[in-house]
Amino acid sequence: MKRIQYTLDQLTKQYGLLENPINNELRELIKDREDVKAIKKARETLGLSLLEGKNYIDKLKSDIR
Repeated sequence: MKRIQYTLDQLTKQYGLLENPINNELRELIKDREDVKAIKKARETLGLSLLEGKNYIDKLKSDIR
């Protein structure tokens, strides 16, 4: 999963691709300490499993700090 995320990050930077618009909403939920809601929203929107959703939110959390 980490390799896939790294590859996606590199492609986004290299080709100037825009970030997924849902990320801003997820960051707001994270800032409000609503991690569970953020994971649920990420799963519903992006079609992720529970573990993938948690990893996605953890990655966004680490980017905020």
